[in-house]
Amino acid sequence: MAYESGSENIKVSKFNSTLAILIRIDFLWQRANNAAIAGKLMNWNWVLDRIWCELSVDANEDDEKKLELLNKEIKPAVKIEDKNKLYKDLLKKEIFLRKLQNKQGKGIAYEDSIDDYMDM
Repeated sequence: MAYESGSENIKVSKFNSTLAILIRIDFLWQRANNAAIAGKLMNWNWVLDRIWCELSVDANEDDEKKLELLNKEIKPAVKIEDKNKLYKDLLKKEIFLRKLQNKQGKGIAYEDSIDDYMDM
């Protein structure tokens, strides 16, 4: 199926990949938790970057700027090898990504509608 939006010809898949995306994100969150618990801070950061890649498609410019600022805070901690600061900065990054996931409707945030339960 295709439709035109302005000068673009946009193709729409017959199949929805939402479930596959959510499974992939969940798997990445599991890996992020494991890395954080094991104290593998740089691995944790890399996994958070992969989570960002999954969420970035629906992110807006403000989200991109916020992540950029968070990443700038992480870089100095890596250079001076201050693990306590790095840990706290990664926590901020993870919390931002979790909130972003919820904001995008890909996390725990949801809205029930009475219409969802009624036959029409």
